[in-house]
Amino acid sequence: MSDPLSDRLKHLAEQHAKGKQAEKDAVAFQERVNKYIADNARGEYDNLLRLINARVEQINPTLGALQPYHFGGQWVSQGNMAAYLTFDKPIVNLPDNALVISIGPGPNTFYPFDDPPRPVRYRMHAAAADDFSRIVWVGDLGEVKTEQVIDLVLEQLTAYYLEHHK
Repeated sequence: MSDPLSDRLKHLAEQHAKGKQAEKDAVAFQERVNKYIADNARGEYDNLLRLINARVEQINPTLGALQPYHFGGQWVSQGNMAAYLTFDKPIVNLPDNALVISIGPGPNTFYPFDDPPRPVRYRMHAAAADDFSRIVWVGDLGEVKTEQVIDLVLEQLTAYYLEHHK
């Protein structure tokens, strides 16, 4: 016949061992996530810029009476307004990063008598998708894929342009 105290102590030891293993697994998983983000965030930002340029070329012929978009490397403009996409990843081997999208007056827009319209800013960071198949962007706009970021940027730019167009 087994001793109830002995059984409880064995169970306590098993639970403790399981807890320690779960901690180790969580740390290993977080390290894997961090490495994935560090290895892929800059590349996904470069992909974002490439895809936004392709989307601008695709959509411009269909805009009708709207001003066409112009892609300028790290910004896209419409009329006298622009969306600036800046990416900061200060330490190469760490997952820390920031994608800031600022929508405001274009690079050569001048307002001699009026105050310029206030820019709108969105801040996101690169994160690993749950299945490690891609980078997703998480922040002010929720969790979005790169293709969704592109459409959101163009929609927000056009809304800003229409609201502040002079």
